[in-house]
Amino acid sequence: MKSKINEINNFFVVNKIDKILLSISGGVDSIVLLRILLEIKKINKKLNVSLFHTNYNFHNKSDDAQLLCKKISLKYDLKLHLLSTKINNGNFEHNARRVRYNEIINLFSAHNYDIALTAHNYDDQLETLIMKDVDNANWISRIGIRTIINHIYRPLLDTNKTEIYKYAKLYNLEWIEDQSNHDIKFKRNKTRFLVNNNRYNDSYFNRLKKIKMTSDIKYSNYLAKFRNIKNDFLVRKNKYFIELNLNFLDTFSSLETKLFLNYVISKTFEKITLKITDLHWKNIYQIIKNGRNGLSINISKKILLEKERSSIIISIPRKFQSDMVINNKNKKYIWYDSDISFKSLNNNFTNIIPINLLDTGSYISHWIKGDKIQLKNSTKKLSDLFMNNKISNYDKLYYPIIRNRSGRVICVPGLATEYNQYFNKSECLSLHIERNKGYFEKY
Repeated sequence: MKSKINEINNFFVVNKIDKILLSISGGVDSIVLLRILLEIKKINKKLNVSLFHTNYNFHNKSDDAQLLCKKISLKYDLKLHLLSTKINNGNFEHNARRVRYNEIINLFSAHNYDIALTAHNYDDQLETLIMKDVDNANWISRIGIRTIINHIYRPLLDTNKTEIYKYAKLYNLEWIEDQSNHDIKFKRNKTRFLVNNNRYNDSYFNRLKKIKMTSDIKYSNYLAKFRNIKNDFLVRKNKYFIELNLNFLDTFSSLETKLFLNYVISKTFEKITLKITDLHWKNIYQIIKNGRNGLSINISKKILLEKERSSIIISIPRKFQSDMVINNKNKKYIWYDSDISFKSLNNNFTNIIPINLLDTGSYISHWIKGDKIQLKNSTKKLSDLFMNNKISNYDKLYYPIIRNRSGRVICVPGLATEYNQYFNKSECLSLHIERNKGYFEKY
């Protein structure tokens, strides 16, 4: 395993990875991977390793596995995240995997890990390829388990179980054997049983490997294609959202669209990992293609997709700013992605603000449902103002609204300013908005 130690450490060094999270079950695979990481720590002093263990409370050794993980964390002074849960319904393997990866995503974001590691091995890969073949899965699924996807790294995928057991015994490692791994009512366990009992021949394995290789090449070609044409569909973006022109629907099929959006999301949002089930993707795709303007759907817990007239906006939550008092008309005010300042009067009369209002406690705030503004011949709801000017639902959330000290709307920048027949334009300023640097970043 010395070559594996060097390989993993080189990966960390090249990718500037210091803070890692290891998903540890207490089984031999993850125990061996932990031993390798501890060896790497001896030569890579920057490396910080934390552990994550899920107790499904499913078999009679569940608590033993958790105790072993606690013992290891104490012995090596490693931070340990514990999740105790029960999977009561449906497909246990699928639901357990979903719970585990969702928690990894949450931990990854909350604790700023550089990468998360799992201990999947070559035997796991082979079993996955067989199951995908039996299911007659699409070509992307024939890739099987990927060594790196989003922020998950699986360095043992080319290491078989025999080598793992040999290493564990060589160093007298302690692990827990999960007896439920032998229960063939579970799909993977049944596949493993058939493999171990020579129900498949070498020619079948070789065929699966060739299909995987073809799928790998096809996937790489798609990534290269996305890199080359992604900006053709880019309307605007920053670290909180991205807007894409719906023209990509003329270029990609449903599966290609899924791959494209996965690519875009991974390149736009830091430390966001994404896994979409086929059923959920069908719902997302229908909204993208046929949904009415303003319809939205959660892609994941943290990612929202909104359909607009000719685009989609994909966003992550951002902290709302507090109301901002305008206490100096010569000052620049930062409101989300915009710099707001006040300059000499220009010809844009939708941005006029009387100086006396600026001097008496005006402030910048969010739009509130029911807000209105007094125009020359009518009172206009801001919601109608936004709709008439094709302001997206996303942008409405962060649009700067200028109010007087009593909360009355006096200006909706670029759209309307409050009418008052007594305004003396010589005593007014024009509100000026400029996008912050980084508002339209390249990938």
